[in-house]
Amino acid sequence: MSRAGIVLPLVRDESVASAHGPALLEVVREPRAWLLNSVTALFVSFCFAGYIVINFITPIRGLPNHSDFGVYYRAAQAVLRGQSPYENPECFYPPLVAFLMSPFGLIDELSARWIWYLLCHALLLVAAWALWRSAGRGRVLLCSIALVWAFGGAAKETLDVGQLSPLLVLALALSYSSHQIQCGVAAATGFIVKYLPGVIALAMVMNRRRRAITSFIALAVAGTLIPWLVLVLGFSGPKRPLRAHYWMGTPDLFSWSVPSVILRLFDPIVEGAARIPANWEHGHTAALVELAPLLRWISAAVGVLTLVIGIAVVLWVFKGRLSYGQYPWVLAGLVSLSLAAAPVCWTHYQVLQYPGIAVMLALSVRARKWLTALAITFLFASAYLLPEAALIYYHDHHNGWTLHSPSTLYFWSTCPVIATFGLFVLSLWQAQRLGGIALPESRA
Repeated sequence: MSRAGIVLPLVRDESVASAHGPALLEVVREPRAWLLNSVTALFVSFCFAGYIVINFITPIRGLPNHSDFGVYYRAAQAVLRGQSPYENPECFYPPLVAFLMSPFGLIDELSARWIWYLLCHALLLVAAWALWRSAGRGRVLLCSIALVWAFGGAAKETLDVGQLSPLLVLALALSYSSHQIQCGVAAATGFIVKYLPGVIALAMVMNRRRRAITSFIALAVAGTLIPWLVLVLGFSGPKRPLRAHYWMGTPDLFSWSVPSVILRLFDPIVEGAARIPANWEHGHTAALVELAPLLRWISAAVGVLTLVIGIAVVLWVFKGRLSYGQYPWVLAGLVSLSLAAAPVCWTHYQVLQYPGIAVMLALSVRARKWLTALAITFLFASAYLLPEAALIYYHDHHNGWTLHSPSTLYFWSTCPVIATFGLFVLSLWQAQRLGGIALPESRA
């Protein structure tokens, strides 16, 4: 092998090569780098093919069906007519969502659904790219992102129902950036669209990201108040959701959070009944949920208490301060905490964990903490893939939500909550123990 007219021997041991100088060491590393790049390209290509089949092709046949996007579409049409989006009792979202969706009201619903479907894919793919850039780049991170995006499971369901979650995934991905203002804007965007991701601002406070905190507060306040003022002053009809109490909690079988588990205990399976309780089966439809006011307040209180205790634990464990290495772990953990504490947490909300899971997997693999990587994989599978598959199998095998095995229903509807809490605890433990592999220091 020749380099600049000098003949170099083939040496496979880097320690031997380094003794002969940097030129020889570079030659030895070239084949290894080529091999790693090739393996990475093959793996990412395999994951991308899986993404196309699972998340793009499969949901297409359901696009004409009724979905959550229909609520957004009707809200958009109401805004264009000068009416409140809350004329529709199924609309619970902040008014900003209706304003953002208003262009879709100019075309027919199926065409709008297609455009939204393609836009959601674009948001998810941009989120993957943004996360790779924000969280340190590299082959390991690229493979982790590809794996989670392709086979995480929750993305398909999110795309099936036409939810807003892809926008929130992008916001969460950008929150890993070392650019402070970008961080704050991303967190605030998540907050004003769906409130849940706002808890990640705590990590920015503990990491002393002053510009991020300032931009978060400014945008969160403006993005919340201005749309409400516009709605109140400029549109006719109801000024708030007609069934706002619905977001105080539901015992639906597919709402996986601590408050929902508590509500299922208060509305238990009755021995001798033919089917599960009506609220378990129809709790996803606001008009069909029959929940006593006391139970609503219990659910909301449990959610607040869960969030407050979780935040207190974070503050106590880290003494109110985070290093740059600890920041990504705690950011991921706070997303898990917010899902566990949410009074209503539908199964597809697990897509919000995609950025955190991908980053934690990459950090674990880089640090050669294989057991930690396996634990993260198992817990995330237990937070969505396993319970989703088990409950669907139960429904199909037993001809509906019959009471063939109540313990099975209790177990698989509670398992995801335990797994989500497990991810929260694991993220804090690893942040304290390892500190992670540090991200670049934050900048303005």
